[in-house]
Amino acid sequence: METKKETVTILEGLTSPERATLQGIAGGGGQSREEIADQETGRKSEARARRHPALRVLLWILRKSIVPILCVGCLLGGLYIGFTVVGKAPGDEVFQWETWKHMYDLVFQDK
Repeated sequence: METKKETVTILEGLTSPERATLQGIAGGGGQSREEIADQETGRKSEARARRHPALRVLLWILRKSIVPILCVGCLLGGLYIGFTVVGKAPGDEVFQWETWKHMYDLVFQDK
């Protein structure tokens, strides 16, 4: 068991809510973990409600569009790497429309 001086030293580096939580758990009484989680959730919803509506809309759009943005980025990166490293072609030709039209014509030409 720790002495009181050690306990005081440990508690000095904590914030007030953390200290109260630790003291409540160590004392056997106080709040349960569920009550603490409910309070943290309440703080998050308060912070969410304080955000400007335009910021909330922007964050929602970013959350919903991150996967398609990453997919397009990976597609472009893969095209560039495949065309320049594997195909040993100049890198500036990879984004020209004529290059891909020519490849399409080669693949789907009539025999």
